Amino acid sequence: MRNIQYLIGICVSSFLGMTNVYGQLDGKQGASDRITHSVMIGYNIGATAPFSLPNTIRGINSYSLLFTPAVSYEIHYQLSESWGIGSGLRFDGKGMKISDSVQYFHTIITMDDGEFEGDFTGTNQTNSKNLYLSVPIYGVYKSGFWNFKLGGYVAHTLSRRFDGSVSDGYIRKGNSLGEKVLIEKAVFDFADQVKNWDWGIIAGANRRIGEHWGVNSDVQLGLEPIFPKSFRGVGYDLRNIYLTIGVSYNLGSFL
Repeated sequence: MRNIQYLIGICVSSFLGMTNVYGQLDGKQGASDRITHSVMIGYNIGATAPFSLPNTIRGINSYSLLFTPAVSYEIHYQLSESWGIGSGLRFDGKGMKISDSVQYFHTIITMDDGEFEGDFTGTNQTNSKNLYLSVPIYGVYKSGFWNFKLGGYVAHTLSRRFDGSVSDGYIRKGNSLGEKVLIEKAVFDFADQVKNWDWGIIAGANRRIGEHWGVNSDVQLGLEPIFPKSFRGVGYDLRNIYLTIGVSYNLGSFL
């Protein structure tokens, strides 16, 4: 709860601080007609993945979307005819189900006779689904019916899932030179290792349709790996890389 309150505090204090500064500069401190409110509902498409595929992944067998909605409340402050700033609170589901063929993929697996750490070769299936409460802070450029935004976000993890299985292969204990153990099927569950915080870059665009409605598209690029550096269950850094497609409704200046 304290983390959620902290995020809300970031949103409110950063937005009020920026609007007060710019309000003082133009002699219209707290001008409510410059503030607009909007809500957005959308869907996140993407992956929790490395920036580039490592050589331990030899092929992608399948990829499936999970139910990963995005819901946000945002506030915009218009600095001039073309420029503004924005912030808000946003719930983001980020996840995927993927199957790939791997070779010497370092991991930790669980079988009936215990837990093994080593380099696995065979088929890997991963289910990842995390829910975040995030605060985006960004600049806005307005051109006709379009609004473009660029900035950053910080997010707190509300729920986490990262599990799966390995099958039809073998693992070499410890490293690629270790004892070979045949694997028909084994499982893993790394949910408790997912970090509490995520942060990164957000960029996107909104196309206004009519007085209140709009179509949204934005990209969130996580710069923080979801697992700590000390974790050895995945042999490379995974980051949240997601595209959000949704619709928005402009509530106007109701405060």
